Amino acid sequence: MASWVEREVSVEGEFSGAMLGDGRRQARLIKLAQAVAAEPAASFPKATRSHAALEAAYRLLRNDAVSLDGILAGHYAQTVERAASEASVLAVHDTTQFEFKGEGVREGLGPLLGHGQGFFGHFTLLVAPGELKRPLGVIALQAIVRPRKRSRGSKSRRSKEKGAHKLDSGRWTRGVEIAQERLEDRCPVVHVMDRECDSYALWAALIETQRRFVVRNSRDRVVEDGVSLVDVLSSAVAIVEREVPISRRREERIHFNRRRHPAREARIARLAISAQTVTIRRPGNCVKELPETLTLNFVQVREVGTSGDEKPVDWTLATTEPIDTLANVERVVDNYRSRWVIEEYFKALKTGCAFERRQLESKRTLFNALGLLIPIAWRLLLIRSLSRNGAPDASATEVLSNSQLEVLVATSREPLPAMPTVQQALLAIAKLGGHIKNNGPPGWIVLGRGLETLFLLEQGWKAARRCDQ
Repeated sequence: MASWVEREVSVEGEFSGAMLGDGRRQARLIKLAQAVAAEPAASFPKATRSHAALEAAYRLLRNDAVSLDGILAGHYAQTVERAASEASVLAVHDTTQFEFKGEGVREGLGPLLGHGQGFFGHFTLLVAPGELKRPLGVIALQAIVRPRKRSRGSKSRRSKEKGAHKLDSGRWTRGVEIAQERLEDRCPVVHVMDRECDSYALWAALIETQRRFVVRNSRDRVVEDGVSLVDVLSSAVAIVEREVPISRRREERIHFNRRRHPAREARIARLAISAQTVTIRRPGNCVKELPETLTLNFVQVREVGTSGDEKPVDWTLATTEPIDTLANVERVVDNYRSRWVIEEYFKALKTGCAFERRQLESKRTLFNALGLLIPIAWRLLLIRSLSRNGAPDASATEVLSNSQLEVLVATSREPLPAMPTVQQALLAIAKLGGHIKNNGPPGWIVLGRGLETLFLLEQGWKAARRCDQ
């Protein structure tokens, strides 16, 4: 395991490199981050605990000299340091939308893909490859506000404006280049993207700049000899079968997302995997400046032996990674499976840190609050990932302070050893939040409540010790 995991992850360390132009602002940011980390889902009035501290927090978030990237500069630097200790890393890219409810229009926000107002965040999250799937931190973030539509004007102008409201597809290549620039070749990186990046132009750009990637293909294509990609891949013989856990997925609120990501229950899927190298032609709707052909490796993953109640897994992965051995083919599949870590990260932000419930009234304050919560959400995800994904026996000192462990051992509903493991600590924290063992692994809500209770108990424990002294 990388050396950075062997020491406690400090909230202060994630913000000490912030670039706010003034040491007093940085000190205020660290103090606010520590308060919020103690109660991630709590409102700012509750987390700050005094009128003076609350006013200081609002002044910081409203300050024109404070920016999203400035707040995150320290976290970006720490993420690079963690990545540099790995043999290689995965850069997982994805976009999520943040919706803020209320009747009034919040300053600077725009329309979302469904109803409501808010903005989009395009994240690049670094993940250590392998079964542990350890999140290393966010390396790039693009906050995007869509312009509001105009209702007046000619039909042709409205049609052009409608196209302008689509999210800029260039965010994917920008995310790749920002990540590469910040990493400065300190470790090899493979970029992992979902089917929204099934784009000949994007693949050509990544190949031209010699970027490594695993991207899910979602459409049929014409290969070099004129036949379809589907026909070529369907004729390939499976070289291996394996079983993998498929996570539960709730029904999406947005209609077109429900078609792309239907609800499903968790299950163990048996997958048949094949792979081959294919040269595909440039589609007719692409500009002629792009290469006429691209040669890529394709890995086909299909679920076999399904009952018919669930839609079977069917992935076609386009990649620059080698497929010359069975181990390399399986590595491509495992790299793509790591994409689900970013989905869990979004839950940590939205549920564990309650970002969408923040009662802030402008784009500036919401952007800055997001910068504050991003490292805290990563820390929440790290705690749960270490307990779930293969390091359950690691010491809880890797993610909790000594005082937090003492309080947890003393207040746990079930006896805990003096030095509990990460998994034992996680379950004890979840029980503080009301988790019932028979309900399965703890989710973000009970974990957030449990952490909030633990940090409140820790504050009382420290106050009692000060009184004794």
